[in-house]
Amino acid sequence: MLTRFDVTPLVGAVAGAAAGAARDAARSVTSAYDTTRRVRNVARNALTGDRHWTAGRRLHLALRHSGGDPGAIAHKVAQELVEHPDVLTAYWDGGLARLVVTVAEDAATDRVTERATALASRLGLAEGADPNVRDTSHPGDPAEVRVTAAAILLDAAGAAGALAGRSLRLPPTPRVVTATVTLLRENPRFRALLRQRFGTSGMELLLAAANAATHGIGQTPLALVLDGILRGNQLTEAVARAAAFEALHDDVCHAERTSLACPTDARPPLKVTPAAEYASHASTGSLAGAAATLLVTHSANDAAEAVLAGSPKAARYGPAAFGATLGTFLAHAGILLRDGERLRQLEIADALVLHADALRSLRQDDTDDGLPDDPVHPFAEAVLDAARRAGLHVVIAGGSDLKDITRLADEVAPSAEPFGDVVRALQDDGHVVVTVARLDESGKGHVVAGLPAGDVAIALTDGGGAVSWGVDALVPGGLADVWRLLTAIPAARRVGRRSQTFARAGAALSGLLVARGGQPPGRRLLWPLTRHAPVNIAAAGALITGWVEAVRVARA
Repeated sequence: MLTRFDVTPLVGAVAGAAAGAARDAARSVTSAYDTTRRVRNVARNALTGDRHWTAGRRLHLALRHSGGDPGAIAHKVAQELVEHPDVLTAYWDGGLARLVVTVAEDAATDRVTERATALASRLGLAEGADPNVRDTSHPGDPAEVRVTAAAILLDAAGAAGALAGRSLRLPPTPRVVTATVTLLRENPRFRALLRQRFGTSGMELLLAAANAATHGIGQTPLALVLDGILRGNQLTEAVARAAAFEALHDDVCHAERTSLACPTDARPPLKVTPAAEYASHASTGSLAGAAATLLVTHSANDAAEAVLAGSPKAARYGPAAFGATLGTFLAHAGILLRDGERLRQLEIADALVLHADALRSLRQDDTDDGLPDDPVHPFAEAVLDAARRAGLHVVIAGGSDLKDITRLADEVAPSAEPFGDVVRALQDDGHVVVTVARLDESGKGHVVAGLPAGDVAIALTDGGGAVSWGVDALVPGGLADVWRLLTAIPAARRVGRRSQTFARAGAALSGLLVARGGQPPGRRLLWPLTRHAPVNIAAAGALITGWVEAVRVARA
């Protein structure tokens, strides 16, 4: 006897699964399209080299006034510009020092730009950022993209020249030239001197050009290949950071939200990282080894090989790869990174100052569900636990009323003590401080001035508070994003230690090869092992270590 089988539930389940899969596919396609569009906008801004930032219907115009603050006049420009039929909104963003405009359609961008610049000129404003202002960098500025892409092209040209020289059997340049350029390139003091004279972009281009030319003519392409791989990693991060600003633009850039510039002289000087300290010592050791080799062998070529054997680039490559890879993941997660060099200070951070407002829960609505309100954010304990795991000295400022969470801190600062004073007191005791705060909507108060005083400053933007462009990271995800950044601290330290181990091992093996005059006879590999090959192998190992640790942090 046959039993009737009701297939309706099965059909419903299949239909529901199909609908869910279709929704997921549609979201994936939309996400891929949005990402492609943002990357295209970044590339266009980088290629055109325009002083103004554009992304679709959004436009930021940099304006300055010879007499000082252009804000009052720029507000008049915005009021007149908004009457243009192609303009939807226009306002002056004092924090970015930009006229922020939204146009009706992409095709109207050029017309609106011409109209805005004409109005600004008529009212006495000039185009471009004020060169007298300490920090006028724009979060969507493609300068880093341009510089990094140019450095990759230089590396590629140098590697091609090296291979061509080998195939044509042209004589390479003496090793002394390569050793001199390598020694100067890896020396932190020389890099700081170039940065002070030419700026960060100028320094990077000069060093990249010298490095590519030297290794190209010297016919050592492997060093350029490794450098190109690292720079490709950094280019991906630079593009991701610029694209992240476009994704977050409408949240952090609108007329109703207070925008704050970086307070004058608020940021402390950068501390010396372990990689830079090791590089400084390695440079001195390389020179000493070269002098000893010259005395023994009376060969300038052998002395140059001794300098190349002591190259500390593995110690630099590991943290750089970790920072670039992690920065890419953080940008994709919606965290707006302002200064990658500052974030590398996380490796040496040993104190955390949290303002209590960052630990408080945010009411999503005014409904009364009958349950008592918990003043502490659900992620607060996880953040403090991550800080403890990272070995940070935790100080909570302004939160004497949060008894349930302040007991987990090492220190609770008096509520009346200004936030900046708490930070500077720790720095005076030798601490490297991470500061975390959610700013008031008005953009006023001691927290606004104290937050950028941290060696690494993180601002929460999840509560509609003021946006401070002088910090190092803007986190729209609130404490969940802060937790992610704090979990990166132990990983950054591991990468730094392992990279220095790689550098020391590579230098030791290269030193042995220099002392023995090359690869021992009778032990040939598939190709001859040059004297400084272990240095390049160590650099490759440091790169891989940085990538692996960054991926682990991103997946945590």
